[in-house]
Amino acid sequence: MSKYAKYRVRQDPKQGMNPVWRGIGCILLVVVPLLAFGLMELLVPVLIKTGKVPYQLVGYVHFPDWAYKVMIISSIARFIGSLNNLWLNIITFFVIVLLLTTIASLLYTWIYSLVGPAQYTKLDAPPSKHKAKAYKR
Repeated sequence: MSKYAKYRVRQDPKQGMNPVWRGIGCILLVVVPLLAFGLMELLVPVLIKTGKVPYQLVGYVHFPDWAYKVMIISSIARFIGSLNNLWLNIITFFVIVLLLTTIASLLYTWIYSLVGPAQYTKLDAPPSKHKAKAYKR
């Protein structure tokens, strides 16, 4: 073999991810926001009844006067202004989405570690059995 010839290592074709895992991810992408929306609809009235919600988050959204003078912005402002407890709904929704996503991710990694491929492949070196001594001067 000459000095400038390219040496290619023969590699085994990698197996791709099982389509079942992609399907679970796709389902979670749809299910988590829908579940969060449903939980938000249930939790917001309970939060308001506790009386511990800041008054800025409860009620209708108010826009400045100039927002109603522009044709396109006025229709959007009227629609958004007609939604009751909008800020509380948005904040509650995103908190629930974060919690559900965290739980789903932890559950997903736990199941994948049980069912998934081995941690080491045949190309990895075995773990070292040598114990390093403490450095002393």
